[in-house]
Amino acid sequence: MPLTNQQLSIALQGVLAEPVRELKRTPWSYRSSFPIEELEAVVQDRPLRLLFKDLSAPRTKPAFVLDPAREIAAYLEVLGPGAVDAPACYGATSDPAALFLEVVEGDVLWQVGELQAWEQAARWLADLHGRGLEDRAARLLRHDAAYFRAWLPRARAFAPAGSLEGLAPAYERVVQRLASWPVSFVHGEFYPSNVLIQGRRIRPVDWEMAGVGPGLLDLAALSSGGWDEESREGLARAYFEACSPALRGSGWDDFLDALEHCRLHLAVQWLGWSADWSPPAEHAYDWLGEALRLAERVGL
Repeated sequence: MPLTNQQLSIALQGVLAEPVRELKRTPWSYRSSFPIEELEAVVQDRPLRLLFKDLSAPRTKPAFVLDPAREIAAYLEVLGPGAVDAPACYGATSDPAALFLEVVEGDVLWQVGELQAWEQAARWLADLHGRGLEDRAARLLRHDAAYFRAWLPRARAFAPAGSLEGLAPAYERVVQRLASWPVSFVHGEFYPSNVLIQGRRIRPVDWEMAGVGPGLLDLAALSSGGWDEESREGLARAYFEACSPALRGSGWDDFLDALEHCRLHLAVQWLGWSADWSPPAEHAYDWLGEALRLAERVGL
């Protein structure tokens, strides 16, 4: 059940430790796994505009990755003030599970045509992955062998019958390739629809899948979709040249090969996301065709 205005006012007042005198709420246009509303409040005598993310009411997310407390932990334990240029967090509540966040005004990356902005996002990722923030992420999602292995059975169940049979016998190689890659703190869903460009700043939102895993997960998400090979490789090169040597593997060729395996995993993950889920029309993509193409490319 959605929170009443009174319940929301009480929760916000507890987070801000100040009386909330007025509250106006409007559904936010941005789509997420959880409902988001824009709040316009009067706190003491000053106006305040912020976002309310209701983590108690998930829309579509597989049960085995659903954890409303994860994004709260990400903001409060890892993305604290000055650590990462994510939206500022005013605070959170556990009952109901909710986040109160800064409204970030900016351009959504997938609507930005200049490759320079995308390369800037790739370099931002390299910086994020090199900060050693994984030491703070004990409560967050582990993108490990068990996690990677869980997606293919789901994809086979949801995809057209028999379409992934040729992939199944060798998919363990993908699992081992990714599980052996150096780990870092990762956003987990660094898709262009979750990245805002605010002037010269990169402001990622939606940290619901934040955790520890190969940083290539984020780079593969950033470069997913219908890129030409030259542009995709340009994004990879921007990341590679900016990232810590410890995160590069044994060199450029090894890095690209691991990235292709990671892209294949993401295609399988989307195929296994939900039997009932479909993306908005502007984000629709042929993930089955992508999975089969990548499987051939990596020699499965």
